[in-house]
Amino acid sequence: MRSVRMRLLVSHLVLVLLLGVVMSAAITNFVALGRGIDRVLEGNYKSISAAQQMQNGLMLDLAGYSELLIDNKPVARIRFKKGSEEFSEGLAAARLAVNEAGETEIIEQIGNRYQEHRVIVEGLSEKEVLGEQEKAEISLDESLHYSDLNTAINELIRINQNAMLRESEAAKSLVQQSAGRSILIAGASLLLAIGMTIALSRSILKPLSLLAERAESIGSGQLEDRLELNRSDELGTLANAFNVMSERLSEARQTEQRRLQRAEKMSDQAIDALYDPVIVTDAKGQIVYLNKASEGLFGPSPATPRTPIIQHVGDEMIVHAINRSLQQETVLAAEDETSLIPIKVGETNRTYRLRVTPMKDDDGHMLGSVVVLEDITHLKEIDRLKSEFIGVASHELRTPVTSLLMSVQLLDEGAVGELTPAQKGIVEVQKQDLERLHKLMQDLLDLSKLEAGTQPMRYSLVSPGDVVKAAITSTQVIAAEKGIIIETEIDPDLQLVRADRSQIERVLINLVANAIRHSPSGANVKVRATRASDQVTFSIEDRGEGIPTDYLSKVFDRFVQVPGATGGGAGLGLSIAHNIVKAHGGNIWADSKLGAGSTFHFTLPIEPSAVGEMTS
Repeated sequence: MRSVRMRLLVSHLVLVLLLGVVMSAAITNFVALGRGIDRVLEGNYKSISAAQQMQNGLMLDLAGYSELLIDNKPVARIRFKKGSEEFSEGLAAARLAVNEAGETEIIEQIGNRYQEHRVIVEGLSEKEVLGEQEKAEISLDESLHYSDLNTAINELIRINQNAMLRESEAAKSLVQQSAGRSILIAGASLLLAIGMTIALSRSILKPLSLLAERAESIGSGQLEDRLELNRSDELGTLANAFNVMSERLSEARQTEQRRLQRAEKMSDQAIDALYDPVIVTDAKGQIVYLNKASEGLFGPSPATPRTPIIQHVGDEMIVHAINRSLQQETVLAAEDETSLIPIKVGETNRTYRLRVTPMKDDDGHMLGSVVVLEDITHLKEIDRLKSEFIGVASHELRTPVTSLLMSVQLLDEGAVGELTPAQKGIVEVQKQDLERLHKLMQDLLDLSKLEAGTQPMRYSLVSPGDVVKAAITSTQVIAAEKGIIIETEIDPDLQLVRADRSQIERVLINLVANAIRHSPSGANVKVRATRASDQVTFSIEDRGEGIPTDYLSKVFDRFVQVPGATGGGAGLGLSIAHNIVKAHGGNIWADSKLGAGSTFHFTLPIEPSAVGEMTS
């Protein structure tokens, strides 16, 4: 019986057989008890009933004697007749219900005595008149006959009652024996069933528990252990399947480990081959890997694994960017000056653009970060040369442009003679072009100075409300020409800011003028100044055509103009505003929705020493 299926089947069959044995024993006991009861009912009880019926017949005869003694013969004859019938029926029933030893002799004795009694009764019934002497004799005879018959009938009853008592005791004994046998059989069956269940559970559950433990060990990565079950049943087959699965998983893991090792080696070599420095950290910001370019900047990879990056790199800006990227789980790859890091390599100062990318697994858990330092020293040098060229060109061109502008003004004023209307028109066009060119040269020169850091800022404590009012005053004329109303919202509790008032007014005038230029006639332009934490936010909202999303991050670059937007400038105003705000330590950005207008915001930090000083 090697099969688990057969074991289960046989164990269930044995349990069913044991249940059948217990039920059969109980049924047998019930049948035996029922037979004893049947014997009592069929024999003894019928004999007692017959004896009682004979006693009833005697009582009727006694009643007949009583009627006879008072000379009531008709009634006496009726009593005697009924008594004879009742006694005869009881006697016949007693003869049929004979069940005990000696019962037949007693019944025959009763029958004979009753016949003698009937002879006397019939003789008395024939006489017409009875004397006193005869009545006395009749009473004596009747009393003797009744006493003898009643004694015999009581003996018959006693014999059957004793038999019933014996049957009752036998039934009780049978019940006790049946209960004992039933308890014995049930107990033996229960013990046998428990024993079989324990044996079967041990033979099945123990291997299953071993298989469960093996499955857990496989889940935890222990693939080298093997499960030894010397069985030829299904559990043995399952154990062999587990062992085969473990071997295949072990082979697959080894293959995967080799593949991962190759991939890791290739990845390391690929990263090492990059010219840009790369730093890999874990989720806690500790160094995991430095490529060769990084080792050239920060020295060899740390000997201690998971070294905190600040201990090895030492640059607070890099550490701050890594921590921010890990905490916010976002890529930090700003394109402005905030992401540029100057690092001295030997005797050379180089500039790197910092890019930090967080790494996550498939479940979204943070693994670490990758830091790439893009060497843009050559780009900064090109940008510097370009700015210098633009500055020099603007400076050199400003003199001839100024000279040409003065010449055109002299011509327009008639210094060389009166001009014809056609000549005046040509001179006016030249004058406008030269004024635009002069403004462009001035803007380029200012932008070059701002980018080079050579434009000195004249800082002072400035009221944000006063700056807003000055900018609105400067743009009121062009707003009135288009029928545009400028609305202002200035918080009354704004603190003073440390700024170059003329430069900030220039930013506001540029932004308000742009809002007026791009808004339709009759529209409203809103200028707001509000406090947010430790800075003041200026917002200029127009009702123009809006800026496409792709251009929101580009509008502050030089010479950028949004396609389809209202023209009027060279694309330098926002770039100048951007550089001025950045030089003040603030931020500038734009929000826009096509067809609904744009809102430009910029912030200026509140001067700590001026906290509590409100604007007038």
